[in-house]
Amino acid sequence: MNVIEEHTRTIGGYSTYFLAAGSGRPLVLVHGVGGSSLTFRWNLEELSEYFRVYALDLPGHGKSEKPDIRYAAEDSVPFLITFLEEVAGGPAALVGVSAGGLMCGLLAAERPDLVTHLVMVSSAGLGRDIDWGLRLLSLPVARPWLENARGEPNVIRMSMRRIVHDPSVITDDVVAALVEERNQPGHGRVNHTAIRSNISLFGVRRWRQHFRKIRRVGAPVMIIWGKQDKLIPVRHAYRAAKRLAGAPIHIIDRCGHWPPFEHPREFNRLVLEFVRF
Repeated sequence: MNVIEEHTRTIGGYSTYFLAAGSGRPLVLVHGVGGSSLTFRWNLEELSEYFRVYALDLPGHGKSEKPDIRYAAEDSVPFLITFLEEVAGGPAALVGVSAGGLMCGLLAAERPDLVTHLVMVSSAGLGRDIDWGLRLLSLPVARPWLENARGEPNVIRMSMRRIVHDPSVITDDVVAALVEERNQPGHGRVNHTAIRSNISLFGVRRWRQHFRKIRRVGAPVMIIWGKQDKLIPVRHAYRAAKRLAGAPIHIIDRCGHWPPFEHPREFNRLVLEFVRF
């Protein structure tokens, strides 16, 4: 069993927290808006038996610095490029969940020399439709509520029920970790800014522009989705598979928006089969 290392390092000008484990070719795990490396808490140990695995907290998220910036998905690409060059040490396989999938797809289109494989999981940027709750949170009137909201256990359990299909995976230790994250200064401000920068009442912003770029990706692409995803509809996966040169698609049943968290064994198997060879 590999030791999971905790690191805090200045990357792209921001103090950045990340986990790392294992050795060999780099595999980088990227969460979405409002998430953190906690999304991958059940994946690092097994994946690190075959790769040098990194799970980072993007700027504004988790234990990383929370600067006052725009937080549009495309704005994260330069930061991720710096992470690959300075931390991962070169080309890597990328796994991105939700907005993290969009970020990784845009990176792969912009810097094909840095991406060996791309796994897009419940990815944003492949269609306009998105949960109406997130659309409403993009309104300016939602900012004070998000900024003043506290990470109460019952509220977090309710919000997690929108993310996962099986509520039994929302354990007390998971809730405690989320309470700690969401009570950090600046969390609500960043969350609203990130939602508003990427989502409007009409749905995902700039998705056609993003999709055109992702279609240029030359690295092998795999798509994974939860069949019961409440936030981004599974039909986006089928649309993308048709337009991404026959990319393999895997729909996991009894699964919501976070397949790596809710079905880690199946998710790890799919990633290992796709990336190892």
